[in-house]
Amino acid sequence: MIPSVLLASIVLASPTPPSSGQGASLVAAAAASGRPRECASTVRRGLSRRPTVWELARAPELGRYCDLVGRAKALLVSDPAAAKSAAEGAEKVMPGFAAPRVLLARAHLALGKLDDAAREFELARGKDPRSVEDPPTMHDLAEVLRRTGKLDDALVVYRALVPRIDLLGSADRRVAVLLEAAHVSMAVAASRATPAPAEAPSAEAKRSPLDEAAAYLREARQRPPSALSGDVLLSLVLVLDRNGERVQADAALADARASGVRLRAGGPSYLAAAEDKACLEALAAEGAAAVKLWESYLAGPGGKTPWAAAARARLEAAKKAPRAAKGAP
Repeated sequence: MIPSVLLASIVLASPTPPSSGQGASLVAAAAASGRPRECASTVRRGLSRRPTVWELARAPELGRYCDLVGRAKALLVSDPAAAKSAAEGAEKVMPGFAAPRVLLARAHLALGKLDDAAREFELARGKDPRSVEDPPTMHDLAEVLRRTGKLDDALVVYRALVPRIDLLGSADRRVAVLLEAAHVSMAVAASRATPAPAEAPSAEAKRSPLDEAAAYLREARQRPPSALSGDVLLSLVLVLDRNGERVQADAALADARASGVRLRAGGPSYLAAAEDKACLEALAAEGAAAVKLWESYLAGPGGKTPWAAAARARLEAAKKAPRAAKGAP
């Protein structure tokens, strides 16, 4: 689990969502936020916070360290292997700081080495809990936690990240964060589900555990069209269905089918529960294909989830749906 000190620092530092007029300045601020404190001057000179000549003279290795950290950060997207090498160099020049560990974690994630990424993030947080607070790093941390099955911890990070998504440079990445957060929230809700009490439920109990997931997806749907628009709409149908809002789910599904919505090619990487892939594909399909997918979901782990009843209702509806005439478009 994430240490409570880190969780507090992440949540308390979360800003309110930025207004549209702040976009460019906030993106610039996000880009600058990754500079480690040891590479910032104690003397402010206009917009510059780089170490002064005197600070570098007192710590001759600092300049080389900061150059390597900057190089590693710049290469993360284009050449993660080179970024890893630069971060390792920074750690050798000045051991003991969090920044190289953060960059190593992010490089390992880009290279597909999840266990190494998780280990390096843990080391970085141990040295400085605030080292993971800039939005791109926070997203990478959330992804590592999600993909290694630490969903409760991942949800805490996503909750802090969502108000900051406009600080992420790519529109697709912002939508991806909302999709990931929704599916993590849904998976956590499933793990915490308890049988309904015999007596009348309280007002608190009436609040659905899927309201949070639905809110993330509604926000994603308000965003400009992207490569993930189909995934967003079908995920929203799935959440509404599981939330007992069948009328709204049917309306959203009709919109999806009318516009020819399909899942993004390559498979949904945002899932927190792998079995939900069959549900999304079933919602996008019709007829015998949909029946087969719903049956596959119910025959596997999905049949033991709190959402099994909603899946059975969709299965029965798919069986009763009129089939298109042979040869019809």
